[in-house]
Order: sequence, then structure tokens, then C-alpha cells
Amino acid sequence: MSASPSWRQKAARHPVTKAILHPAITLVSLLILFALIFFGTLYQANHGLYEAQLRFFGYGIVPIGGFFPLPTASVVMWILSVQLTLTMALVLRWKWSLAGLWIVHSGIMTLLVGGFITQILAVESQLTLAEGETGNFTTAYHEYEVAFWESHGDTNQVFAWEDVNLRPGAELEIPPYQCRIRILNYYQNSDAFTTKATNGPKFLNASNIGMLEQRKPEKEVTQNAPGVTFTLLEKGKGDREVLLYAQELQPLILTLDGRKVNVQLRLKHYPLDFSLKLTQFIKTVHPGTDIPSSFESYADLTDQGATRPVKIWMNNPLRTKGYTFFQASYAQPAGAAQKSTFAVVTNPGRVMPYISSLVVFGGLLMHFLIKLVPFIRRGAAT
Repeated sequence: MSASPSWRQKAARHPVTKAILHPAITLVSLLILFALIFFGTLYQANHGLYEAQLRFFGYGIVPIGGFFPLPTASVVMWILSVQLTLTMALVLRWKWSLAGLWIVHSGIMTLLVGGFITQILAVESQLTLAEGETGNFTTAYHEYEVAFWESHGDTNQVFAWEDVNLRPGAELEIPPYQCRIRILNYYQNSDAFTTKATNGPKFLNASNIGMLEQRKPEKEVTQNAPGVTFTLLEKGKGDREVLLYAQELQPLILTLDGRKVNVQLRLKHYPLDFSLKLTQFIKTVHPGTDIPSSFESYADLTDQGATRPVKIWMNNPLRTKGYTFFQASYAQPAGAAQKSTFAVVTNPGRVMPYISSLVVFGGLLMHFLIKLVPFIRRGAAT
């Protein structure tokens, strides 16, 4: 009398499971990923890296050639993840001889999980310092925020709203100052005109800007110049209309709740719990040219009162407390100190690909050895 099938066997034989695990889905998914990478690279040439990432590698459907729809890369990765999970849960048998395959599948799952962690939690920002300057925060590449802050010596008390919240008509509370703002317009990219060109001031502004005009977004999103106008609503006081422009160097100073407050549309700030002071920047060029062969930064890193010297140069980043500082670029303003720019990455899933590679390699090696031993024994028996 044969034993009744287990729940795993019943689930594996279910039509829905068999449809999901069909090899054609895996093959088509891999072909779609290849197509997305190919067409995404072509799209990047005309629309920039950021727009290509959003369009081809986010979530949703992307029309290839304007009419042929394909799922985006993140959707395809979820499909492959579901297939892998069902294979491990229902199909792959629990046998010693298959232990290596279990390890290989676990390694691939680790890689996928690491990819999702990176997609959700990784933050990329930048830090630009002149020689002798100290930084204790990094800035986003293209995300902006409306920030309200007071300065108290070396520290700032900051309250900010990110640009995704700056929709026309939205009302945003500013609790520290018992007021709120009502967004009039937010421009992803804009031109600014002075009050002389607009027949006098209409908005409160630090740079005598009287009007913003919408511009077509740039191919490279970092070249956009956003702007925002809003009505400041303060209890017991008249409404005030404010204009902020991303390219303004100085913040607008307002009196709110009896306090002097700085207000600015700026690149989003990410505070660091340590500081980095650039002490020296060195650029080396190829002989007889102005083309740099290398550039390196020497800095002092201060953390909890302790200071240590660090060196950051091309392909040799600084890693500390979950942050990775890459030497990205530099600037040499005429008559001013040299500036060094670091690309800063925080990625909780950074080590996952390394772990995955080791696990997959170990699984393949184990599976090879498990199969090799019986093969050798059979050969010796003959």
C-alpha cells in the first residue's frame, strides 16, 4: 500500500503552482531582464541615468518602442523570487544528496534579498569640502526639501519637508513654530526673475526674486533648478507669501513665534554622527597634459571626541560606521581653496552579494563532492 502524498507533494502538483514554476516563465523573465538592460541603456543616453532607472528598473510597466509593454526589472525580480521560494518550499526534496543544491538555492535567495534591501534602504548622497572645511552632513543628489531651522552655535535645530510633499494645495504643519504652509506651486525645474522684471515684490524672498517660470526638466536631473511658492499661515498674524529658489545661496530669514528662523529650499540633508575635515587635496596629472591621473584627499575624522587621519583616493574608499566615502570629483575655483567631492553610500545590504557568492560557491562545491564520491566508488568496483 503506497503512502499518501505529503502536503508538499500536493501543493507542488497544484495547477497554479505548476504554472508559476513553469520553466518558460524563468526563461522569459531572463530575456525580459536582458531587454530592459539593453533598452534602458539606450534610453539613458537621451534622458539621463535617473529617469532611466525610474522608467526601466522601478515598479510598473514600461512600453518598449512606445507600444510593446514589458514589466519593469523590479517586477521581474519579484517573479523570479516567488519561483525560487516555491521551488525551495515545495519541489526541492529534503535529502542529503541534495544538500548542495539547497545551499546553492539559499545563496541565490540571499542575493535577491540583498537586492531588495539595497533598493529600499540604501542611500546615496555627496559631501563637498574645501581644504580646511569640516562637514557633518551629506546632501542628496537631486531630492530637495523646504527646511526651517535656528542656529545655536555649532548646532542647528531643523524641521524640513521633502519635495515629494510639496504638491500644490497641500497644507504642511511646522510644529516648532506654531504655523503651517499652503503650497501654491512647486516647479521641478524653473527660471527665476527679479522683482525689477516683475513690477515689484510679491513674495518674501532673500534674493529679490519676484517670479518663477516653469522650465522643461533637464536630461540629467541634478541640473534641474527647483522652486516653490507657498503661503505662510501663522495664527493671529496676516498671511505671507514666500518664494524659494534652489539656486539661492542665502536663506530667507523670517520671524516665527518670536524667533529668527532660516527658511530655504535646499538639497536634502543627511546628518552624520561624526565629522570629516579636509586637510589637503592632491591632484596628479599625466605628464604634458591637464588630464588627471589620480586625485586623493587627506582628512581628519572626528568621532566622539577622538580624531584620526584618513586618506581617500580613487578605488580606495573610506568605510566607517556603515558609511562608504568614495573619491568622486574635485573643483579648483580661481583664487579659492581646492574642493573635493565624495560620493557617500549607506547600504545595509552591501555585504549580501559577497555572502551570496560564498554560499553559492560552497553549495556547488558540496554538490560536486557528493556526486563525485559515488562515481569514484563505482569506478573502483569495476
